[in-house]
Amino acid sequence: MNLSDLWERHARSLKLRRRSEYTLIYYRATARSLCCFLTEVEHSMQAEGITVGDLRAYLEHLQARGLAEGGIDAHYRALKGLFGWAVAEELLDRDPTRRLERPQKPQRLMVTLSADECRRLLEVARKSPCKGRDTAMVVTLFDTGLRLAELAGLTLTDVRFTEGHLRVVGKGNKERVVPLGLRSTEALDRYLRRHRQPRHVSVDGVFLGRTGLPLTRSGVSQVLADLAGQAGIPRAHAAPHAFRRAFAVNYLRNGGDVFSLQHVMGHTNLDMTRRYVQLLPEDLQQVHGRVSPADRLMSNKGGSR
Repeated sequence: MNLSDLWERHARSLKLRRRSEYTLIYYRATARSLCCFLTEVEHSMQAEGITVGDLRAYLEHLQARGLAEGGIDAHYRALKGLFGWAVAEELLDRDPTRRLERPQKPQRLMVTLSADECRRLLEVARKSPCKGRDTAMVVTLFDTGLRLAELAGLTLTDVRFTEGHLRVVGKGNKERVVPLGLRSTEALDRYLRRHRQPRHVSVDGVFLGRTGLPLTRSGVSQVLADLAGQAGIPRAHAAPHAFRRAFAVNYLRNGGDVFSLQHVMGHTNLDMTRRYVQLLPEDLQQVHGRVSPADRLMSNKGGSR
């Protein structure tokens, strides 16, 4: 089977499983990139002939082009998804990614939004031309940890003030309930009652642009970037994932447990949740201040020996 045909079959399978358009775009990017590379090295392009060596060479090619570690890892995961699916569907007899080493990514602290930066964003949002929407968006992100696609995809029926939560459809079309705090409830209610102006009655998206149509993911990101610029904070600190990590860190700081946090964030396992809750430097300093062995030794120097 030609490799391009295999990618097409995989795409049809994703559509049947109702995967999002963004998931399809994600796999298409790897399909194009891999096929271009294999064509350049004059590969037969037969799926059965793909070896682990071919895929290693492809990842090395991406690295040589200067692609960041995260981008290479994304292509690696797409390859694992494709060939694992092909073997499970009995389209291929073997999985060439089984012995393919995952690129090592340096462990860095993830960028997060501080409480002070969030206050500054809110000050700017409350003075913006779309103040009701922008304020509700910032408060909701900080209070719920929603993913970018989840926030952009919210509809009116997803907002359930009586029950005090949002109905969220996350990755893999998995539905979950995300609680709302008092401030986010008030901000959303005020926006929906006073400021939301849909182009026509059939528009059911929550967060709308100036045209009266739902904001896209890039539209939400641009709104946050503009607010960050006006607030004088780094753009990366106001990215949706920075809000998401800020929510996770503060959830635990304020007494929440990691198991309920896993559900609220929509993670399938705790490993992903742990990525978001690595202690920040200030947390480490506070913990060390409470348990410092040297400090405790000196404070007990007059005690029994």
